[in-house]
Amino acid sequence: MLKKFQYDLFVIGGGAGGLASSKASALLGKKVGMADFATPSPHATTWGTGGTCVNVGCVPTKLMPFSARMGEIRKDQIAAGFSGIDCDGKHNWQQLIETVQKHIKELNVRQESSLKDHGIDYYNKFAKFIDRHTIELTDIKGEKEVISAKNIIVCVGSRPMLYQDPKLVITSEDVFQQTNAPGKTLVIGASYVGLECAGFIHGFGYDTTVLVRTRVMRNFDQEMASKVEGYMSENGIKFTKRAQLQSIQAIDDGKRRLVKWVRDGVEEEDTYDTVLYGIGRQASTKQLNLESIGVKIDARNYKIIADDYDRTTVDNIYAIGDCCLNRLEYTPIAVMAGRKLAKRLYGDSNEIMDYADVATTIYTPIEYGCIGLSEERALQKYGQDGIKIYRSHFKPLQWGFRKRDDAKYCGGKLIVHKQSDRIIGFHYVGPEAAEVTQGFAVAMKMKCTKKDFDNTVPIHPSLAEEMILMK
Repeated sequence: MLKKFQYDLFVIGGGAGGLASSKASALLGKKVGMADFATPSPHATTWGTGGTCVNVGCVPTKLMPFSARMGEIRKDQIAAGFSGIDCDGKHNWQQLIETVQKHIKELNVRQESSLKDHGIDYYNKFAKFIDRHTIELTDIKGEKEVISAKNIIVCVGSRPMLYQDPKLVITSEDVFQQTNAPGKTLVIGASYVGLECAGFIHGFGYDTTVLVRTRVMRNFDQEMASKVEGYMSENGIKFTKRAQLQSIQAIDDGKRRLVKWVRDGVEEEDTYDTVLYGIGRQASTKQLNLESIGVKIDARNYKIIADDYDRTTVDNIYAIGDCCLNRLEYTPIAVMAGRKLAKRLYGDSNEIMDYADVATTIYTPIEYGCIGLSEERALQKYGQDGIKIYRSHFKPLQWGFRKRDDAKYCGGKLIVHKQSDRIIGFHYVGPEAAEVTQGFAVAMKMKCTKKDFDNTVPIHPSLAEEMILMK
């Protein structure tokens, strides 16, 4: 006799991948449940449905830099003839946070309403495996219940790595909810998350320093990363490079932080109002009891080992998104992977996720969009004689209202495979990088060549034409 389960599919994690896979499965006629619970950070930061992207990732990371640029635009307004513009007007940090959080909470409500519309049972509870088909759910009061499911998808994402005394620092999760202005800020780590946070904090007028151990954005094209760093530096953000953090301690009755580091063998120190710790992320799998039921996890970063079909080492348990080993950590990837998995499980598809040539954008003060290989990786794969590189340098037309010396950091790069003429790397630094990059991602998925670009009539005047006109 076949065992009867409460759900055809149960999804652990209410982020982008969980929402996508659960809804897609429900539309294919399956009974679906979902559990989502954001464990509070050391500063008691927590959030609603939607995962990292909606609450402490993509959405606020786009809204905060956009808001910061409003201050810079005042200078352009004056040059364009507007009167009554106060360039020295002060910024109200608390009002900004309240506005951003209001929008996020609206998105939380929409997500929960959408789950209900799809007939999905939503549990705002922490999930832990009892066995391969059984899950224990615990709510915020500690009350428990048990559910069963034939298939289970784990998509719990990742959380920022914490300092040894996490209450001495904040992370990218906390900065979007704290209502006290950050003041003089040190960002530890030069990943894209750290640079995005440093960018908007400085954009609101706060003294900001980035502590860099090795390289800025080390996993990205280093020529373009240097453009981002150069722009930020020229506009007042300080970079302390080759620095190894030594200690952080509370001073002034806990109101400030004394930070010490070693650079080139010399110990240095400074005091800050806020220290933002941004050295990386770690999969949120440690408390799920996965290993006890046979699901293999990488010991270094707690990421789940899954194959190309998102199957774990237990045949009815699947994993997608940031909590998986060797996956790009990016919201739209989890969304697409979740939908494809649902269609493989309950539809007539056998299509797997293609992780090549995924476009992304970093929302630093000067934005960076890229697709495909960096120059470093292209050289590693094809060698110096196997590629050809095209570059462009330009000043955005909309920056022409006033004298600006920082336009020299705008530029594009195409990396072309010599033998096939195929474009294997696309890199753009300048305004509106996401809007410029997105359309080219379609072309690169279709294996476009440099000749295809040369035969395309550009839109003029535009930022995107700079990527087409390279000679």
